[in-house]
Amino acid sequence: MKKTTHILFTIYIFLVIWIILFKLSVSIDQLPHFRSINLIPFYYPNKTTYQIREVLDNLIIFIPFGLYLKTLNINSDRTIFLGFLLSISLELSQYIFCLGASDITDLITNTTGVLVGVGLYYLLKKIFKEKTNKIILALAAIVTILFVSLIVIILINN
Repeated sequence: MKKTTHILFTIYIFLVIWIILFKLSVSIDQLPHFRSINLIPFYYPNKTTYQIREVLDNLIIFIPFGLYLKTLNINSDRTIFLGFLLSISLELSQYIFCLGASDITDLITNTTGVLVGVGLYYLLKKIFKEKTNKIILALAAIVTILFVSLIVIILINN
């Protein structure tokens, strides 16, 4: 079961990198070529619902990180710290490689997503007890298959 978790987690990490760094692009020409940085949390010069959606998307994208690491029996504090490290690495990479906006809000919401994932794991553990890891892996496998199918469809259409 641990090997399956590692495989699914690796696929998940690749998907997160593709979503955040490469903006679901299938070619280099489609990548944004600008660099900006925002160090003011939740600051948006043009208030729109897009920012609210981006905050929610970032939160949701990082929930599985917390679930996967807890399934692998990683300490909660370490899980949250590793989620923070992944998030800051992605934000810095966006800035360094000129792939879009680096934003402190993303760092906060991504890390919060990991925290929600850890909390969700404990909630599921209370409900499902020893079956929790199997249930999480089954759901992760289904979601992974759906995402990989989506990628294949995108690649075929481009």
